[in-house]
Amino acid sequence: MKLKMDFKPIQSEEDHRAALAEIERLMDAQPETPEGDRLDALTKLVEAWEEEHYPFGERETRLDGKKPELHCLKTRSCMALPDFAASQPEAAFRRAMIAVKPDYFSWTPEVQERYRLDMPEEDYFRVRQVLLKSLFDIRADTREKMDAVFKSFGDEHYLLFNSTMLFFQGMGDDQFYLNEYLGEHTTLLDFETLYDYDYHDHCFQEQARKEEDSGYSITPYRGTLYYRWARLRIDGAFSYACLSLAANYLYGIADESGFDKINELIPHEYVDGKNHGKREGKGTLFDQRLEANGKEAQLEELRRRYYSYMSERQKAALDDFDARAQKRVYLVDKSQKVDPHMSFIFTDKTALQSVRFRHFMTDCRTMIGDNLELDALIEQERQAAFEFLERSHRDIMENFDPKVTRFRKKRKIIIADGALKDLL
Repeated sequence: MKLKMDFKPIQSEEDHRAALAEIERLMDAQPETPEGDRLDALTKLVEAWEEEHYPFGERETRLDGKKPELHCLKTRSCMALPDFAASQPEAAFRRAMIAVKPDYFSWTPEVQERYRLDMPEEDYFRVRQVLLKSLFDIRADTREKMDAVFKSFGDEHYLLFNSTMLFFQGMGDDQFYLNEYLGEHTTLLDFETLYDYDYHDHCFQEQARKEEDSGYSITPYRGTLYYRWARLRIDGAFSYACLSLAANYLYGIADESGFDKINELIPHEYVDGKNHGKREGKGTLFDQRLEANGKEAQLEELRRRYYSYMSERQKAALDDFDARAQKRVYLVDKSQKVDPHMSFIFTDKTALQSVRFRHFMTDCRTMIGDNLELDALIEQERQAAFEFLERSHRDIMENFDPKVTRFRKKRKIIIADGALKDLL
């Protein structure tokens, strides 16, 4: 049935309230349908009326509670959002905010940002409900149904959903969002720079280690950033991101390459033990063991030595980069077909001090390093690791007694039900 698009002008508070009620009724309407067209037209009428009748000063007074029953909108031009290639995500963002918090667009940008970055859990759930309906025509009435929907998503679905969610989660020029747990009611608004966040995390982690082990010596701060996940818009285009210090980035690459080398030197694989996968209490037993054709003891010794070597190399690299204080960032594009991804590798804490979350890309671009420098460092660390492993392997095969085993406490590993849910 075709809807008539007959709108009378909004001329009073009563007309305004009636329009808002109709917007809420049409909130689940799909784009490019008669209902969706009606929703868009009504929204523009309300935005225009509110822009004329409720300047920011008056809207702030309303937020203070004098007229809490009124739910206003604010024009898109005041939303200060970056351009986006497709209009669908921005339209979905607007619809979701109207559905969850009808007065959101009447707030100042500062109040909007505080709300978005520390959104109550119930509102956050409702936002995702509206987005699933608006973007994919999927209804998810419960958290269980929503979890099932996300598990069924492919990369393309996640790309569209996460790029839309960035309108809610991001801050600053690039809608930067750090996809890490910051603590209850802690947001990026509490940290001006990347250094502020990293130093705070360092202090928290060191204090936790000290409380667990009274004999632990607090490590001086040289930067700790290691594969922190983020999302942002780079020149308006959505991208996933990974943030690391150069020393930690080199460690990660050399460590991965080294374990491939270990498998080459002593071929091995994990095999299920007799109890693997069995239920125990409210979890599942994890029981796997290494099988290396009779060279399990030699393999364990080689891995132990390599772990010690890599720990020392990482500390030495942190000291070296910290002493040189080059203040650079390397941008490594690791994008795939439907997985836009940029790695940001910072040389030292002076680089972290120079990057403000509100101006992330602008600040990074003032100190971009040559990736050829980074490639040379990677190859240097990789070759050094291979040489160490080959020397250690020869020594173990010639001099190590596999009958002498290190004492190791036997442990039982139980994976609690639901523990891996967020990793899927």
